[in-house]
Amino acid sequence: MSAVLRKLNCFAKAHHMYEDGDDEEEAFERDPCARGPFPHRAAQPWRSLNRVKGVEGYDALNALGETSEAPLPLDDDVTNGDLSTLKRKRFDLLVVGAGLSGAVLAERCSQELGMTSLVLDCRDHLGGNCYDYVDEESGIRCSKYGAHLFHTKYERVWRYVTRFSEWLPNDHRVRGVVPDRDGTPRLVPIPPTQHTVNTLFPDAEVRSEADMEAWYAGQRVFPADGSAPRNGEEAALARVGPLLYERIFKHYTKKQWDKYPAELDASVLTRLPCRTSTDDRYFSDPWQALPKRGYARLFENMLLADPRITVKLNVDFFQARNNGLLPRYGTPLPWNTVVG
Repeated sequence: MSAVLRKLNCFAKAHHMYEDGDDEEEAFERDPCARGPFPHRAAQPWRSLNRVKGVEGYDALNALGETSEAPLPLDDDVTNGDLSTLKRKRFDLLVVGAGLSGAVLAERCSQELGMTSLVLDCRDHLGGNCYDYVDEESGIRCSKYGAHLFHTKYERVWRYVTRFSEWLPNDHRVRGVVPDRDGTPRLVPIPPTQHTVNTLFPDAEVRSEADMEAWYAGQRVFPADGSAPRNGEEAALARVGPLLYERIFKHYTKKQWDKYPAELDASVLTRLPCRTSTDDRYFSDPWQALPKRGYARLFENMLLADPRITVKLNVDFFQARNNGLLPRYGTPLPWNTVVG
């Protein structure tokens, strides 16, 4: 089993280790995936900085007796792509896309303004790129379009998403195979931490945040003319110096966007995190979690039970518009209307 599958399997098992009202540390100690080379939660004290403690949130479908962990089968009326069967002939809003933006817009306009929405999507599922499903053979939850990791610094955002799903604390961390000074591949935290530097460059002897800051200061290379960094390469060199730049940052952007840092704006590289501590979490936001029954359940609770929201999948908006199949829509709003 690959390292990625092992991590996914650990998180799947962790779902069953947390119960409502649990003490976080007790649940963590019961979790068999809390031990081993790569547990799904960060070490202390960093783990305690995550304000999500145990199971949080409300899953209306589960509360009504739905026990499935997988996306629910949708009614034919939702998936048949036939706009002629619409019960309403006019909607206040026509929302294109059943992903995050479309779902939030339809839900907020319904609950705050009492508006009706027709949500169209050319795909056969809710959730847009956040869609996930349970693999029948392994029982592992898979993200069809790539992993989505919830994290926010805004409590109001956290309070909003917990209306539609139960959530489990999760500390996203990244490891990369990076050559050390001698060219030997090492598995180290990314973004760089004290452990990263000490593993790749043993003579650095970083033991504190002050040591780490001093090491960075000794490595940094600024533009020769004293100007601000003009591109991503100059920005990275001014932040971490050539040793880490050549081993991590230079190839990260090439893999991510098929562009080397020198081809990118300086702002792109300045937003990549660098640590002076032993905190190996990728994000530092106070709320970090994953939905207990997947992102698909979040969208099911947001959209399917609201009588003012109609969802039609397998509908190409542009084709429907060109063929004159769209229902009437649109309600003028006062210029100062705020939805949120």
